[in-house]
Amino acid sequence: MAACQVSPQGARPGGLSSLFSYAFGDRAARAEQQWQHLASEDAAACRAALRAAGVRFRAMPDRAAPDPRGCGIPHGVVVTRGPTGIVYDAPLVVDCSLARQLPAVEAAIQGAATAHLGQRITRVGTFGTFSCRPVRAGRGSLSEHAFGNAIDLARFAPRRGPAAVVVQHYQRDAEVPDTPRGRFLRELEQRLRGLDGVAHVIGPRQNDDHRDHFHIDRAWRWWRLGDEG
Repeated sequence: MAACQVSPQGARPGGLSSLFSYAFGDRAARAEQQWQHLASEDAAACRAALRAAGVRFRAMPDRAAPDPRGCGIPHGVVVTRGPTGIVYDAPLVVDCSLARQLPAVEAAIQGAATAHLGQRITRVGTFGTFSCRPVRAGRGSLSEHAFGNAIDLARFAPRRGPAAVVVQHYQRDAEVPDTPRGRFLRELEQRLRGLDGVAHVIGPRQNDDHRDHFHIDRAWRWWRLGDEG
């Protein structure tokens, strides 16, 4: 599992000029850094790692450059089933480098579910993955969704019993949720935040746009000068 979380090798954003472009540049400069962060991945090695981890997927054609709007997935995959048997509804359309984090993401899901629901999760409902659009707030920069580098997780269904749904059970105004499903969602959020391979986790308590899902992505950690994948 650990091998599936290593940073991609090869050229990637780095140095003060890349940091300045990413943090303070215009939309085009930032989008170029976002693209290069993913395009530097070794696609063949990444997909081999997915197969070894037991991820069920099909490969999309690799892209040499983004489309005219600046969007696209450099090394896309369509994931239908994860390494712990989770079925994704709808399938994940993401860059391979993000799919490579699924062993860790699903370990977080299953650990929180076992602790609070007494059973494992078999199906996860999503609000989407790839979408060519800007971030919902900010300077008009492209979202990580525009590169297949983000997943919105909304519903977690165990083998038996009702699902834990973020919009219904997160209890955003409660310091400590008073239901097992609420406690599962809170612990899951914390576990996701602790993953080395996940850069951002945004949930109901961050802003109202995320009141009904957890956004996770593997954006370039520009504050570390590009040294991480």
